[in-house]
Amino acid sequence: HIEKNFFDNIFNTVMDVKGKTKDNVKARMDLHEHCNCKQPELELRVGPNGTVIKPKANFTFTLEQKRAFREWVKELKMPDGYASHMSNCIDMSNAHYQLGHLCRFGPEGDIYTNSQVTCSIQNRG
Repeated sequence: HIEKNFFDNIFNTVMDVKGKTKDNVKARMDLHEHCNCKQPELELRVGPNGTVIKPKANFTFTLEQKRAFREWVKELKMPDGYASHMSNCIDMSNAHYQLGHLCRFGPEGDIYTNSQVTCSIQNRG
């Protein structure tokens, strides 16, 4: 379950899924408090009416990148039966192999070569 949760958390954060992303106000406050590497672009800001503003992180997809990803998934061709009911076919004891196997299908291009995503993941480890 750990690998599935890890993948889900990275995916939801990069896609900036409301309510499921790990990049929230509490995480930004922890970053400011506990991280010795200052990243001013990730710091919370106070709006004119006193509300807290969380700037969009540079490791999240833009709307154009989200659309490109969705289009790529839509155009993805899998062998018959390979992706249907995928959750029924996953053996959790072997999930790391299957996750790695599925991730090989990623498209080439700017969407997935964002070094800041890699850097952010490495800094958390």
